[in-house]
Amino acid sequence: MNVSHFDKQAQRESTCSLVHGTWRCVGAKIACAGACALMVGQLLLPSVALATECADPAAGTDEVAAAPVTPTVAEDAAATTAPAASTAPATDAAPAAQATVEPQQTAPTGATDESNDAAPAEQNTPSDNAATPANDAIMPCGVTDVVGGSDVRVNTTVVPRYTDCALPSNVTLEKGQSYTYDFPDVEGGIPEALASEVVEVKYYRADAASGTLVEVQDASMSDVTARFEPAGDHMRLTLTFTGGAADGSYRLTRNEALYIGSALEYTGTDYEGSSTIVNETRYDYYLRYVINSEITLVASENEALHNLNVNDVKTDYAPGEAPRATATIPVADADKYEIAYECWEEMELDEGSGESVPVAFWYSDPAKYTPGMKKIDHFEEGKFYMYSVELRLKDGITVGDDCDMNVNGHWTHHIKTVNGVFAPNAENMLCEQPIDEWRAIDVIEINGATTTFKAGDRPVFTANVPTGSNSLPQCEFWTGSDGSEVNSQEFWDQNITNHIDAFKPGVTYRYGIYLKSARGFYFTSDTKLVINGQECGYQVADSVSDEDSGWIYTLWLNTDLTFTPEATPTPDPLPTPDPKPTPQPGVKPAAKPAAKPVATTTTTKTVEKTTPAKKGDAVLATTGDTTAMTVAALGIAGATVAAVGLAATKRREH
Repeated sequence: MNVSHFDKQAQRESTCSLVHGTWRCVGAKIACAGACALMVGQLLLPSVALATECADPAAGTDEVAAAPVTPTVAEDAAATTAPAASTAPATDAAPAAQATVEPQQTAPTGATDESNDAAPAEQNTPSDNAATPANDAIMPCGVTDVVGGSDVRVNTTVVPRYTDCALPSNVTLEKGQSYTYDFPDVEGGIPEALASEVVEVKYYRADAASGTLVEVQDASMSDVTARFEPAGDHMRLTLTFTGGAADGSYRLTRNEALYIGSALEYTGTDYEGSSTIVNETRYDYYLRYVINSEITLVASENEALHNLNVNDVKTDYAPGEAPRATATIPVADADKYEIAYECWEEMELDEGSGESVPVAFWYSDPAKYTPGMKKIDHFEEGKFYMYSVELRLKDGITVGDDCDMNVNGHWTHHIKTVNGVFAPNAENMLCEQPIDEWRAIDVIEINGATTTFKAGDRPVFTANVPTGSNSLPQCEFWTGSDGSEVNSQEFWDQNITNHIDAFKPGVTYRYGIYLKSARGFYFTSDTKLVINGQECGYQVADSVSDEDSGWIYTLWLNTDLTFTPEATPTPDPLPTPDPKPTPQPGVKPAAKPAAKPVATTTTTKTVEKTTPAKKGDAVLATTGDTTAMTVAALGIAGATVAAVGLAATKRREH
């Protein structure tokens, strides 16, 4: 045996033993570290799980839990109404804020009696509610003294407010007719709660001995019925002559006040030592009837008029001419009515309201002028004027509710008055230089008119005239063979009952047009009509003309243009071809399936969407916290490290 070889072998074994011992120490240390990590993970995991279960569930949905709010005590703004120099304690200022009371809370049940008793202002009456706490001590119902915990008094000054309801001094009532009069608006308005309570119906009998209308309870014994009722913010009286032959004049009187409500107004707070005095004013509102009128009853059996006519009104004044009374009535109606007065008003456009308002006046009756009124001495060129006229009825003549009134042959709006009929804006005039020569219109040329439609089409109106035309279209219209109509102007269209909303198949429709002549021009019976370049026949439905000259100024024409829409046939539906797949670029067609069926296993992975926690938020596991995961990872890592250490130790031992 070689000694050197033995020494080398011993040396190698000694070195290996040292290395193996070193690795055994390292492995033991690694295993110890892993075991410690595992123990820490096991100890911390239950605590983290418990904290996770206690976490706010709202945080998991990214909601913020409402933090408790400390109530804020707002200072009463009304307390600032106390004088700045007042030394009263803060608790005494509270009644001042309570003194402002809503009006609907202030209407006392017996307010009428209180007003009639005329209680002196600023009188203090002890309250019956002596035990009421200080916050409830202020009573909005009147003069109140409060005794008890705090010395608070309320001073109420009562102020009555009256709205006088009076009739004109003379009123004429005709048998079977009603007379309506609106009293002035009530101050403060009429409360809705009292609207039905102020409605009154009274019956009066004509007493010839005393010459008065005497109130009776039985309607069958009455000659006149009076109805008092609210209309908006005012009262309305309707008188109706329902009696027999009670001709003559009778005095109607009524003097009575009706309570309709109250309103409180806080006027200030005074401080006298430790006492607080709240001042208020109570306004009591009354309707006061002060009727003292002569009622003339007309028992005439004359038939009511259904037509009123005013002729010869001059509306072609030249610049510089003075207005004059020219209106006349038909001779046959001279015993029924007469001209009460005529009126011209100079109109100007109000830029603020955009409406024309009168700025100067002329009356045929000088008594109609009022002080300060600007008078029209003569007409001025370029200014616009409006004419009105009032008729006075004679000998108990009445007019029916359906009565028509015409001025210079034109229908005009009118209003019934006490003794007649008033027609405002019956005529108007733009003052211009007179026309030296009137010229006839030979041809009416209409362009761009839509004259044919299909079934189901809605009407459209497109007609126009050439520039400078003396024929001025006012509207277009269609009439159907079924009685239907449609008009291009809303003024006429809105009153059509059988309206053409869409053209119907099988119905024949006729085209019409309404025209006026330009100033200085007129139509004749020989005037031709050309529509869209083709001459068209027509029939005159209505017109305004001069009887002496035969000149025509307006024309309502029913033309010969007609059409009858046909029903549109419904086409047969075409077969729908099967859609071909659309090739997509860059996509290879799918391979054909194998001949043998292949079992396919589909794995579905469910991914829970997690809302990331906001930066700086201390939330738990359910809200995106990583603490639990960190602990779990720590445990797993410790177990792994421990296993690795043990394995290394065993491996080195071998």
